[in-house]
Amino acid sequence: MTKYVVLDPNEHNDLKILPHTNFKQSAKHHILPLSINEFAQASSNFPVVYMKDAQQGKFRSISMLGLSPEKNLFFTEDEWLATYVPDSILRAPFELGPDLTVDKTLTLYIDQESDYISKTDGEALFNDNEPSQFLLSVQQTIATYYQNESLTYQFTELLLKYNLLTEIELVTQFQDNEQNKIKGLYIINEVALKALPHDVVVELHQRNFFMPIYAMLASLSQVNRLVMLNNKYQERKIAGIKMRNVVEDEL
Repeated sequence: MTKYVVLDPNEHNDLKILPHTNFKQSAKHHILPLSINEFAQASSNFPVVYMKDAQQGKFRSISMLGLSPEKNLFFTEDEWLATYVPDSILRAPFELGPDLTVDKTLTLYIDQESDYISKTDGEALFNDNEPSQFLLSVQQTIATYYQNESLTYQFTELLLKYNLLTEIELVTQFQDNEQNKIKGLYIINEVALKALPHDVVVELHQRNFFMPIYAMLASLSQVNRLVMLNNKYQERKIAGIKMRNVVEDEL
């Protein structure tokens, strides 16, 4: 469980933050959000795709860490089975959220239920109600994250504008003959990518957006790694997996 509240020196003056050691809080996350600056490194470990929010219709970029809900195949009690750790894991127990006292302003939140919180060990958040050097570094990290989120939004809007996302479905065939389908995933539309007019190609190049595009395409091979990890560490084995295109009239 998580319980995010606004970080307040009057209430949290005695809190300390333990170092990230085994990323246990990610154990039940089979997907995690990614910002555009993470695509290149993440693509060497996880499939990097988009998901569409069923209620709001918004697209968000994610890394796939598992093929079943609440199962992160890269987490074990002994070690982290990837060479990259998503920022959404590393910034725990902090998040950005709305400042309830100032309109259209974001502020720092902390998860009061996090295992990273202590009152005896770790890095202090405040010194006599003033932000510690550690907290100042956290604030800078979160500010950078917000900037990356803004750039990710711009990138996503261009993908949608030029029809560069296409929906797929992952069909997992288990050895017990049962199937599992993961729907609502979106990858780069290679046909549309090859057909882009010259001026759009120039625009994407000038904005350095081709690197995340190609990182997404390359990352699809990491589906095989998910299968490998599942069959190595899970009792229910996978016999095969297929990526099926889903035809839609419009996104």
